[in-house]
Amino acid sequence: MRKYIGISLLTLAFVGCSPLQKALKSDDLEQRKELANKYFQEKKYRKAIRLYESIEKDFKARPDAEQMYYQFAEATFQTDEFMLAAERFKIFASTYPRSDKREEALLKEIKSGVELSPVYSLDQTITVATIGKLQKFIDQYPNSEFVPEANKIMADLNTKLEMKAFENAKQLNTIGDFTRNYGAAIVALDNFIYEYPGTSFKEEALFYKLDSAYKLAMNSVHYKMEERLINAIGMYDALMRFNSTTEYKEKADKMLADINKELQNFSK
Repeated sequence: MRKYIGISLLTLAFVGCSPLQKALKSDDLEQRKELANKYFQEKKYRKAIRLYESIEKDFKARPDAEQMYYQFAEATFQTDEFMLAAERFKIFASTYPRSDKREEALLKEIKSGVELSPVYSLDQTITVATIGKLQKFIDQYPNSEFVPEANKIMADLNTKLEMKAFENAKQLNTIGDFTRNYGAAIVALDNFIYEYPGTSFKEEALFYKLDSAYKLAMNSVHYKMEERLINAIGMYDALMRFNSTTEYKEKADKMLADINKELQNFSK
């Protein structure tokens, strides 16, 4: 038992005398900064952060601490503390407005927001705010080497918003046995196509418009059925004009056959 206690004490003594612990106990702030920078270069980000945090206030706004503060923010980003990283990059950019790292810091602040942006099915407030920051960055630094990256990020975030808009419209057709609203689905899908004319979801949206119109017509009271059947044919034609070899062609052709069969009842 004494042997194990002795080993444990030696272990604690060793940990207590580690370079990190020694630096944290030291009054030598330069030593802490140099060791923090060393840990950063070695990608030991959590150790670097502990030291940076311990000297953050003492080095505040000092010109010779510019690199240190950037690395402090970058280390925070690398440990996935994105909300904190965004704040630290923002502070860096405002503290060192003439820094050659300012543009990169601003973009890293934005990229921290990207990491916080949730999946498309959830609330997209952060996504919308991040797109706004990206546009501001591009307007402020149109010739920046980071503009292509900013444009790529913006395109990805807009695609996420586009997907959310499409799924919200489509679910009026697909979700719930008794809560489906085919008329509302047609309007929502129309609005989606209008708002996103170049969308990659257009073919699918056109199909679900047809599907909604078909189901609305086939389940209509008699006096509304003929008009709705004719309306559904128009949506079939729109889908075929967009892509005559659509992956939905078999289903669409089956709907058209059913519609034409029902319309025969109105020609007698």
